[in-house]
Amino acid sequence: MPVTARRTSLSRAVNAESSTDRPTGRTIARHRKSSKSSRSGAPRAAAAVLSVGLAVGGGAALSLSTTPATASAATMTAAQQRGHTSIPSRPLLRLGDSGPTVKYVQKALHLGPDGYFGTSTVRVLKKFQTSWGLKATGYTDKKTWGRLTWAAKHKVLYGNHGASSASAGVGTFRAKVLKEAAKLKGTPYRYGGTSTSGFDCSGYTGYVYKYAGHKLPRTAREQYAATKHISRSAAKPGDLVFFSNGGGGVYHVGIYAGGNMLWHSSRPGRPVAKAQIWTSSVAFGRI
Repeated sequence: MPVTARRTSLSRAVNAESSTDRPTGRTIARHRKSSKSSRSGAPRAAAAVLSVGLAVGGGAALSLSTTPATASAATMTAAQQRGHTSIPSRPLLRLGDSGPTVKYVQKALHLGPDGYFGTSTVRVLKKFQTSWGLKATGYTDKKTWGRLTWAAKHKVLYGNHGASSASAGVGTFRAKVLKEAAKLKGTPYRYGGTSTSGFDCSGYTGYVYKYAGHKLPRTAREQYAATKHISRSAAKPGDLVFFSNGGGGVYHVGIYAGGNMLWHSSRPGRPVAKAQIWTSSVAFGRI
């Protein structure tokens, strides 16, 4: 076959194939039509670009919805999340935590509240736990939270669990008072009693104070009159606690032990013991 003929037939074949495969008219329109995904995505992207452009150019920028709170919480570390946990949930706070809940703990411990659970917070918290007979862990477990919230409410910091914690939390004289008071645990009640064979309430407090180094008058009323009257929030373990009736008269006296507790000789059949203060009708006195 001649070369010219072969070139002519090859050209016709190529032209024919091109004419059948190339879209024309409405086919072109359908081919250029946007897909569903592009209709939902491209305009939004364009709107975001337009918003930035308008804002830079001084026009009215479009508002875009954001969730800054979620983003902020997501960026918190575990230590920060614990420090922002609500107080009623009693979170387990530890060394390195930070946030407003840590500040609450620091205020209850009479520390400068910087919101960071550092070594000083751990040290004072251990001292607090020891004074209340709790395990000195240095972190806020459930039992510590219970005592901590009570102490914050009543403005009492240290309790009196054992002689060592008493010495750390109160003055030397009051520490002696608490030591002598504990020695007499189990001594029977005896009306009018002022010795180790039996005590009434004021006989017991008078005996304890005498051996701690200070003499008190005989009766509860006289002891109340001989002391400096202080508020409940100012009272410390080793001070005297007086019980009054509706008319204001004093009918009972004991030795404040901290944490709403007292040492006392209460009534027949009840020996000297450490017990909870059962009423709000009390007053405190200090020598």
